[in-house]
Amino acid sequence: TDNIVRFQTDRYDETPLIVQGPGAGPQVTAAGVFTDLLRLMS
Repeated sequence: TDNIVRFQTDRYDETPLIVQGPGAGPQVTAAGVFTDLLRLMS
């Protein structure tokens, strides 16, 4: 599945900027989130 990020800013208000690309998969995403949580706790 693809990941999609939508930027709605003052510049891109009426037509938001959308960036889309291939996702890393659930295991890689979960590992990244877990790593971020560990960094926040340290």
